[in-house]
Amino acid sequence: MSQRFIVSKLSIAFIALSSPLFAQENFQSINLAGTVIAENESGLSYEAQGCITQVSQDAVNSGLAKKDQVLVKLDDRTSLLALKSAQARAGDLKAAVEESEFSITVAKADLSRSKEEFDFVKREFDRTNVLFKRGLVNETMLETAERKKLDATFSVDRAEEALVRVNSQKSRAVIAHEIGQLEVQSKELDLDDLTMRAPFDGVLLNFDPNLGDCVSRGTLAAQIYAPEAKIVETFVFVDQLVIADSVGVVVDNPVNVIRVNGQICPGIFSGVETEANLENQNVKTTIDLDDNCARSMFLNEAVEIETLPKAK
Repeated sequence: MSQRFIVSKLSIAFIALSSPLFAQENFQSINLAGTVIAENESGLSYEAQGCITQVSQDAVNSGLAKKDQVLVKLDDRTSLLALKSAQARAGDLKAAVEESEFSITVAKADLSRSKEEFDFVKREFDRTNVLFKRGLVNETMLETAERKKLDATFSVDRAEEALVRVNSQKSRAVIAHEIGQLEVQSKELDLDDLTMRAPFDGVLLNFDPNLGDCVSRGTLAAQIYAPEAKIVETFVFVDQLVIADSVGVVVDNPVNVIRVNGQICPGIFSGVETEANLENQNVKTTIDLDDNCARSMFLNEAVEIETLPKAK
């Protein structure tokens, strides 16, 4: 009994160790038909309304664009005038801030002189008061000194109020200047919206603007994609996906992508959708391509795909 139990355990262990080898030996490569598409195709739209005044003929002729290359410019005369007006307004507001700073300096100087005068008049009043108590001056002189003291006090109060007022004026001038600077930035953005630039190095599709054409904001001007960012799209029947491991249609499994000229490009399955086409009963899958191979391929190029067993 014990010997049979040991034999059974050895049999299970043998089956477990040999199952991967068994799956590899039963691998059945399949051939699929696929199409090369752009992985991340971006649309280039006009960000403002206007008429075209400049077109990059290099981009039109070659169908290629470099990052930040100017592709199209719209009429910018009105926007330039608006920007210059906003800049002039901002300059005027900046001058108002500088003027308020000078007013603060003047107000501080006036306050300082008023305090000095107050100190002098107060000492004179104190001296006159002492002389009055000793009977050396009459009451009229004391009243005159007291009146001077009150005038000096009022002068200090007015100088302090003036300083508070000019500080408040400066705060308002600073706020107005900041608003003016924001307006300048807004006009700069409006002006920049009249220029269409390439967001990255790429290939342009359907790029055919004409000088003089007037366009609306949001109108599509072209599409652009990176030449190395291409993938292959193919469809696999559901009955093949049921035995996906046996035919190699599994994410991260390698494949050979074969072009019409016989060139073989390495690739791997990058995605298998979870919904089948109701009529054809096939599922869309995608294959990532080697960057160097992808550069030489054409969009919508028909290719053949050969599935491979997963590397051990």
